[in-house]
Amino acid sequence: MPGADIGELLGTIDRLARCVDSMRSSRLGEPTVFLNLVDDVERLRANVAALVGELVGGAPAHPVTGERSAVNVSDMPYDSGLWHGADDEGVGGHRPQVSPRLGPAGA
Repeated sequence: MPGADIGELLGTIDRLARCVDSMRSSRLGEPTVFLNLVDDVERLRANVAALVGELVGGAPAHPVTGERSAVNVSDMPYDSGLWHGADDEGVGGHRPQVSPRLGPAGA
């Protein structure tokens, strides 16, 4: 991909980012929708950076979404103190639930 195409693509992404920012500042739509759009624009920038890195023979700056990478997970047991006094969500609580206003549940 020639440099002019990359420049045009980055310019288009910049214009998209400005449009999203403008609409966001105008308070159009739900805020979470705009957060998703901002994330999408950033992901586009990261993907273009990865593409440019591949084109010049280097490794991509960030892994492209969907690529698999090895994650090392330790097999050391967790400290049991982390769960001291906690209820097991999968089984249900071991202690009665207390509402600060109404007292014990069901009362």
